Formats: sequence, C-alpha cells, structure tokens
Amino acid sequence: MFKHLPSFTFDLYSAVMGMTGLGLIWRAAAGTYALPAWPGETSLALAMAVFMVLTITQIVRLLICREAVLAEWRSRAGKNFFCAATISGFLLATGLLPYSITLARLLWVTAVCAQLLFLLSTFRRWVIDPLEAHEINPAWLIPMVGNASPAFAGVELGYPGLSKMLLFSAILCWALFMPLILWRIVFVRPATPQKAMPGLAIMVSAPAVIAVGLYCIYGGVNEAVEFMAWTALFFALILLSLWRRMLPEAFSRAWWGFTFPSTALASALIRIDGAATTPLNHSLALAALTFATCVVLLVIGLTLKQWIRANRWKKYAKPV
Repeated sequence: MFKHLPSFTFDLYSAVMGMTGLGLIWRAAAGTYALPAWPGETSLALAMAVFMVLTITQIVRLLICREAVLAEWRSRAGKNFFCAATISGFLLATGLLPYSITLARLLWVTAVCAQLLFLLSTFRRWVIDPLEAHEINPAWLIPMVGNASPAFAGVELGYPGLSKMLLFSAILCWALFMPLILWRIVFVRPATPQKAMPGLAIMVSAPAVIAVGLYCIYGGVNEAVEFMAWTALFFALILLSLWRRMLPEAFSRAWWGFTFPSTALASALIRIDGAATTPLNHSLALAALTFATCVVLLVIGLTLKQWIRANRWKKYAKPV
C-alpha cells in the first residue's frame, strides 16, 4: 500500500477543485434558475470526502515519504500545485457556509495561512533561483488564483479587508505574469508539449476566479467583473479552437486540469446573467453550466474506468 504514496502528489487536489467548482456552480444555478440543488450539494459532499482523503494521505506521505514531499516542494513545476490544496480549502469553506460557519472559518483561516506560506515561498524561489525562459508556464498562475479565492467565503465570514487585500494582489500578479506566459507560449521554443497542454486551461480559471472574487467583494456585477469574465471567455474560446492539441493522446490525471477552469468560467457567467439577463448572457451562462458539468462528469467517468481497469489487471496478473 505504502509503495504508491510517492505518486499521490499535490496536483491531485485539482480533482477536489473541479468537483467543488461543479458543486458551487450548481448551487448558484439553483438560486438563479430555480434548478434542483441536490446535484451541487452531492458534488460538494464528494469533494469534501476526496479532500479529507488526500489531506490525510499527504500527512502520511510527510511522515513516511518525507523525501518525496520535499522533492516535490523543491521542484519548480511541482511546487505550484501545493496551492491547489489551499484553493480547495477556500472553495470547500464556501461550500460549508450554509451548514457550519465555524467549520468554514476554521478551514478558511487554515487555508489562508498555508496560501501565504506557499505564495511567498514560491515568489522567493522565482527571485533567487536562475530561471530559463522555457520554464515559464501557466502553472505559475496557480498561486495567484489562490490569492483570489479567499474572497468567495471571506466576506461572509467577516474578513472583507483581508479578502480584498489578497484579491488585489492576485490581480496585480495576473496582470504582470500573464504577458510573460503568453510570450513564452507564442515565441519561446521548445513549444509546449502536448502532454502539458491541459495546463493552458489555467489561463481561463485565473480571470474567471478574479471575476467571482470581485463580485463577492463588491456585492454585485460592475465593469471590472465583466472585464475579467469576458477575458476568461475569450481565452476559453481560443483553447476550444485548439481542442485537437489540448487533448493528450491518452487519459491521465492531467485531464483534471480542464475541470476547474470550466466551472470557474461558468460561475462567472452565471453571475453576469443574474445581474443583467439578456439573451446573450443567458445563453452563455447555460452553455457554460452544461459544458462544465459534462467535462467534470466525463473526467470522473474516465478516472473510474482507468482505476477499475488497473485494479482488474492487478487482480489477474500473475507474478513472474
């Protein structure tokens, strides 16, 4: 059992992000369109269960496979995904709000402390370590998205000032680093390998999460919310036009990278539609909701299929 622990890296929290995002958009849709609430609450419950399993697993990894965790922490690519755990915490804190303010606050405060630690450490590494241009990648946006996520629950929990501070720092980082990432993708060689293409979807989630964060801070839709939401939609359309290159040949855990960006975009567009219901806004919001639901369910189905196939092979495989 313990021999598989090194493979339980922090990028697996992208599954929690995707399932929690699905639950939150269905909760928003239930309030905006009078749709059933149970799909969203079921998805949130499953996401909480996966989050708890992954978190316990990471604690066990730290105790038993300490070197593997430290190697992941020192990795320039892997370190960014530590913030996937804190983003999951912020999203789940939002999901807990109707059920327990105390648990939501405990999870939110813990996630904020971890997020600040991970973000400051990541920036410190970028400043100190020598970097090559080809090492710039969209995963750099993950810590920045993490700073925008506290606003989802922070305002309702009574931390509007801290939530605004973190959100504004996320906007600053996004504005500074997004041009660098686009420059890397377009002009720097070697080109992004196909197996890493799902990571480009982070370019959709970053502005979408900022849009939702601004909505939560200001209590409604304004020009800044619309700007970030339409920016996210713009990047989504670009990536959809590249769908043949976006999909790796074989299914892997990297496919979970598509789930949260699709739900984040849907969340932003649902809020735009709720503030100003026009035929265009309504169509985009419902299309995004449907697309995000299909993406998350598809990836869940493919994950279960791969897991069943792998365990069936182990069952019938004969030792050599």
